[in-house]
Amino acid sequence: MTSLTFSDFRKNMASSFDLVDAGEKVYISRGSRKTYAIIPIEDGDLTITPALAAKIEKARKEFREGKTLHFENAAAAQKWMDEL
Repeated sequence: MTSLTFSDFRKNMASSFDLVDAGEKVYISRGSRKTYAIIPIEDGDLTITPALAAKIEKARKEFREGKTLHFENAAAAQKWMDEL
C-alpha cells in the first residue's frame, strides 16, 4: 500500500499508475479529511451486459411491487441488521 499527498501524486502521476498496474494499492490524501483510491478500470467495467441489465430490471420490478426493504434512515437499517 502506498499513501501519497495530492501534491506528491501530481509530481509522480506516471509512477503512481505504474504501481497500480503492478497490483499495488495507491491512496491519495487531499487535505486532512479526504482520501481517494486509484483503481484500474477494464473496458467491461463500463458496460452494462445483458445479464446485468436483466438483474437491474428484476430489481426494479421487485421495487415497483413493494418486495424490497425500505428504511427511513441509517439507524433504522442498522437496527434491522442487528435483529437478524
